[in-house]
Amino acid sequence: MGTVHLAEDPAGQRVAVKVINPELSQHEQFRMRFRREADAAQRVRRFCTAAVIEAALDGDQLYVVTEYVPGPDLDTAVRQSGPLRGSSLDALAVSVATALTAIHGAGVVHRDLKPSNVLLSPVGPRVIDFGIARALDTLGGVTGTGELVGTPRYMAPEVLRGEPVSPACDVFSWGCLVAFAASGRAPFGGDTLPAIVYQVLNTEPDLGAVEPGLRELVAAALRKDPAMRPTAQQLLDHLVGRAAAPEQAAQTVQAAWSTTPYTSAPQTAGRRRGRLYAGLAAAAAVLVTVGVGAWAVLRPSGPPELNLLYAEDFTQTSGGWSGTYDPTLRASSGYRTDGTYGLDVEPYDEEDWAQAPAPFLIAKPTTTPDPSATPTPMLPETVVVSAIAEVRKATGVGEYGLYCHAAEDGTYYEFGLDTTGQARIRRIFDGAGSTLAQPVKVEGLPGKARVTASCEKSGAAVRLAMWVNGERVHEVEDPNGIGNGYVGLFARTPKDGKSLLKMSFDDFELRGTKEP
Repeated sequence: MGTVHLAEDPAGQRVAVKVINPELSQHEQFRMRFRREADAAQRVRRFCTAAVIEAALDGDQLYVVTEYVPGPDLDTAVRQSGPLRGSSLDALAVSVATALTAIHGAGVVHRDLKPSNVLLSPVGPRVIDFGIARALDTLGGVTGTGELVGTPRYMAPEVLRGEPVSPACDVFSWGCLVAFAASGRAPFGGDTLPAIVYQVLNTEPDLGAVEPGLRELVAAALRKDPAMRPTAQQLLDHLVGRAAAPEQAAQTVQAAWSTTPYTSAPQTAGRRRGRLYAGLAAAAAVLVTVGVGAWAVLRPSGPPELNLLYAEDFTQTSGGWSGTYDPTLRASSGYRTDGTYGLDVEPYDEEDWAQAPAPFLIAKPTTTPDPSATPTPMLPETVVVSAIAEVRKATGVGEYGLYCHAAEDGTYYEFGLDTTGQARIRRIFDGAGSTLAQPVKVEGLPGKARVTASCEKSGAAVRLAMWVNGERVHEVEDPNGIGNGYVGLFARTPKDGKSLLKMSFDDFELRGTKEP
């Protein structure tokens, strides 16, 4: 994509400046996507990453300024000093999972995670070059010279098939990267591009060199079906203990790693490896303790007790929700005559939304949440949303539920059930979903169910929880939490031209920490 220069900022600190190649900058679509991705990359919290400090988003010459990371990249270090073992491998896995948690939390997909994009700094592994490569997707997934965007040995099967990128693609690359660090070779063989692509698409990875403690998790990350892979947060949960925050993981790995910095000189690396193992073994023990401690103080299974801010039973069409349901229309949304609120998604319609029109929220059903439709006061930072959802008719696969914290940039949290009986929590940004809690089976679905979603602000993070008929099915923390925002209902079907979903919602409630 460009050329990287070593530079100094006005304070004399070293930085890396990536100047984008002119032949890319001349494409207006690329420039638009570059601006969007560079802006998002600057929101990534600095946990195990080389943070984006500044970006030139206009003018003839586009560039990105990031922190300078001294030290060899993982590819060079492994080839010079051999595979990582024991706690060194564990610390690498934790660090890269921590980085991906921060990256995905900002609504960014790395797109090209590989050993050469992980630098072994004196204070621990750092992930570089995240997010910006996705701008190349606007050119059809190839560069001006016809090269693939990404490195095939570390690319997820769905990307090689030309499907859209998602956070699950980075999880697959994480599995490839850890397997390489453990063995010195990528988990999928092949000497030519067609052979590599065939291996990734059709064969199982070679994980014989991955130690048993990591092998099962790496295998899960390398599943062919992206929906079956864990999220980056779940990787971190499994590695260091449930609910361990990225900052805790980053700080502890840094403390251990900094006692014996990894150097690019082979002879020095060999002498220091014993001390490095010992330090990281202590780090792993501390991380597990931190994670378990954090999980132990989670609240009980029920939603938090908050003030009732707004309730709607849909018996009166003057309640403020837009539209009147008309079953004769191809697709319809609005008040039903039976005292419920309907959302229909016919084939080719894909999705429908309804934003809660409480006294401080006025909006209408749209194809996407539109928080900027009318200026309104802010909602509380902590809210609990609840509604009864009923599947009236479904053909194929459909998904429905609640959303909260919908921000003006199109970011929001989604709490969904589907017509196969699965429940999940996702963070949506720019139309792309990042699964924060993988689907779990809920008994008694589809049909009628009370769905409850909690979005609790805690510092920079947001803790998300979901209940179905009073039973908690999910709880997860987003370290880069979305601020307070709008709430509402949604229904969706895949873009297959044949699925349909007819929904009704009833007894909507919004609770919050205080009156807005």
